[in-house]
Amino acid sequence: MINLQLLKKVVAFILGILVTSSIILTINNEQNSIQNQLTYLSQPIASEKILITSAGQSTDTYIIKDVANDLLLENIFIPNAEPSDLDGVNSMVIVVAHSHIGELLHDIDYEEEYMRVQELVQDAQTKEIPIIGVYIGGQMRNYKKTNQMIELVFSSSTYNFVVGETKNLTTQLSHETDVPMIYVDSLQQIKGPFSSLFR
Repeated sequence: MINLQLLKKVVAFILGILVTSSIILTINNEQNSIQNQLTYLSQPIASEKILITSAGQSTDTYIIKDVANDLLLENIFIPNAEPSDLDGVNSMVIVVAHSHIGELLHDIDYEEEYMRVQELVQDAQTKEIPIIGVYIGGQMRNYKKTNQMIELVFSSSTYNFVVGETKNLTTQLSHETDVPMIYVDSLQQIKGPFSSLFR
């Protein structure tokens, strides 16, 4: 014979777990919604003169260069910048996405590119130069070398900027590192939020 009191306790316990899980999910969804709605900063976190460089040598770097120029942000554009290029700059934007063709054009392999970016990030941190990580996302871009570059840059940056990403890896890194992140859905939405990082 089933003990009625025991059955009631089991049911109450299961209901308690379900209610608690529901509350946790609601809070997490609200936090993610708030985070994803953050597209403008109330105060800038970096300043011009900006060094714009690449992590992976993709053409995405040229898109961000054009955005900065359209916004009349004072910048230096060096896709394969070295630590010595940090002299005289006040902030650095690193655009992340691996391109095998881009590496060939710059006569560099992936290991050399990774080391270059790693040294650049370390030197910027030593000089207390703000680092803005940028990823122009999309499901098709999420492969191993790009992900390694995202982890390298986004975990070491001051602020991260993501365009059109599926948000899986970048959101995970944001939670793990507490580095703030701006999301926009498309390149058409990038100028205002990007400008707010500097003005």
